[in-house]
Amino acid sequence: MAVGAGDGWRWWLSAGSAGLPVLPYWQGAPWPAMVAAVFGVIVVCAWAWGTRSGRGVGVVVGAGFIGVLAALFAVSQWPRGLPVAPWLDWFVMWLLVGAVCLAALVIDRVWHTSMVEWNRLTVRWFASVVPLAAVVLLCGGGLCVAQIDGDGRFRVPVRDDEILPLPTSLRLVSADPCASGGSSGNCTARFVVTATDGASRETTVTRLVAHLRDRGWPLRPEPGNYSGSREISGLLHWSPHRIWLYTEPEPATALEPATPHDMVIIYIDNL
Repeated sequence: MAVGAGDGWRWWLSAGSAGLPVLPYWQGAPWPAMVAAVFGVIVVCAWAWGTRSGRGVGVVVGAGFIGVLAALFAVSQWPRGLPVAPWLDWFVMWLLVGAVCLAALVIDRVWHTSMVEWNRLTVRWFASVVPLAAVVLLCGGGLCVAQIDGDGRFRVPVRDDEILPLPTSLRLVSADPCASGGSSGNCTARFVVTATDGASRETTVTRLVAHLRDRGWPLRPEPGNYSGSREISGLLHWSPHRIWLYTEPEPATALEPATPHDMVIIYIDNL
């Protein structure tokens, strides 16, 4: 196969990969869009320009890579009534697709071994494989080191929209996304809420429980508190978020003053 002849399908696959950044950009996430732009193009272009297979196999496999990358993103970011996983969720799966592409290129080269070494096709194969291998190994190794340095769990920071917006009968006094935590991304968020009409604490708790249940929190009554937990959407196993609030004012501690009688504190952690 002459180099440069009949390479139109390779250019079309390369152009198709340029559409992958549209997915995260549509979410209003420019930084993940940049990651998708770089990595998605590297994976698809590595196959498009590195394979020695003909047009039929090349197009089918290349389009398959684009379709799988897009599908993984869609499944990862589909909320399903749960908090949406961060971009790392789909990127880890994209790394696996990159590893599969790398293995496919190696198999493709072995299957189409050329009798003439270091011809232009061989140079193009190395030019396609080396960037892909470097990105997969560096990113994969970085994720492994991060998991080893932590406690091996994937965590999502608590976001305000897990309880907000509040109904008009309630007002957010303060919010601390990490009132207490550790060194592995584990944090306990603290939201202080009060009634806007001067209602009693009992009424405020009742309103809060009804609101949080409407937001998807499966709160259950326990002695002295309400608590519950829910999973995070996505492809990886993320630590669930746990929520609780006390029905009575919290007493003072060595670090915190007593809770005002008319205010209720909502705690959410990702431990």
